Amino acid sequence: MLQLTLFILSSVFQTPEFYVIVSVIAAAVIAAVSLPERKGEVKLHLLAGELREADESTDNPSQGAITFTVGAGNIVTLRREGLRGVSMDGAVSLAVKVSGFDITIDERVTPGSPYGQMAESATFTLDFLAPEWYHIRYESDSLSEHASLTLHVREGIVLTKRLIH
Repeated sequence: MLQLTLFILSSVFQTPEFYVIVSVIAAAVIAAVSLPERKGEVKLHLLAGELREADESTDNPSQGAITFTVGAGNIVTLRREGLRGVSMDGAVSLAVKVSGFDITIDERVTPGSPYGQMAESATFTLDFLAPEWYHIRYESDSLSEHASLTLHVREGIVLTKRLIH
């Protein structure tokens, strides 16, 4: 009886059906392992900037840069410098998309009157970040500038990155 049972079990491993079933199971396991990471929902924050007038001491107003300053309570201040063609009656705003620890910042510019006092920089407050490491991509389509950086949200951190064309 034992020999018959062993014979039946060993014959199962030699059938084409067995290998088809094993191949399907292996493909399902590989597909499940290779699925992309789920980041959760994307949160959108719309921020209005506070403009600062350009003065004669401005070194190079055409060179764009962003500076992140982390203050008390994980409040991050973002300063956008080197605005071109934006007057004080115009506006600069940000659409900040947060997906896990990845942040995409899209700059939106309304130039305002070409005859008014010109703005040199805009300041924004990001009060929704946790004390973590963030991968940030900053895009300014209207001025054709962008930058990528990693920011550690920890009090006292100051990080400046030049925007490239």
